[in-house]
Amino acid sequence: MDPSHQRLLTHLSTTHPTTLARLLEHHASAFDAQNPHLTALTPTSLTIAYTNGSAASYILHSSKRIPLSPPLASLALADVEARLLAMDAEAEAAIARGGRSELAVTAYRTPQGWQLVAAVWVACVMGAYAVERGAGERGRVSELLGMGERWGWWYRVGLGTAFWVLVVVHVGESVGVLLPMLWRYNVKVGTRVWWLWVGSHAVEGWGAIMRFRGMVKEEEGRRVKEGKKE
Repeated sequence: MDPSHQRLLTHLSTTHPTTLARLLEHHASAFDAQNPHLTALTPTSLTIAYTNGSAASYILHSSKRIPLSPPLASLALADVEARLLAMDAEAEAAIARGGRSELAVTAYRTPQGWQLVAAVWVACVMGAYAVERGAGERGRVSELLGMGERWGWWYRVGLGTAFWVLVVVHVGESVGVLLPMLWRYNVKVGTRVWWLWVGSHAVEGWGAIMRFRGMVKEEEGRRVKEGKKE
């Protein structure tokens, strides 16, 4: 490959990673594409390589050839960047129509106050249930505390009921609320931030959703203030 052409590909990959990721999502349904970079560029097409595959295939490494219509007038940097920006605007509009927001949550916020208390309580319930189920007859908490047969039975029934209620509720919240919300606000599947939110919600439940929504509202408020200043 001509060195000047390779420099062009490197420059575009370095300066426009968000644009390339958006093009992959729009043209290849690759919402979870990581490390997008151009590997080929002609007047009639561009090829983007990426890792993590698409939500459908989830192959480790892949690439997508995207046609350019009409063809580029030239492969000069100005012409290519102008086309990329135009395609990016089109992709962003199409993604927004599909329900995605232009906001992106890129951080995790730890529980505080009552949310932290609730998280600790749920963790204790889950831990106690795991110990009670995994221990031998003499190792059960109910036995060690000398609850006796009657109160020990009620303790185990109550603990098991609380555990499975929490599991059902948290799974329902995750599927119905959290995961669609992470998708809407551009938290990519499998990233560190995605796992932190999913893992935190698995333990504490609704508190994680409240914090996530709070971060979204803060960002929306910040954008409104910046818009007024302008």
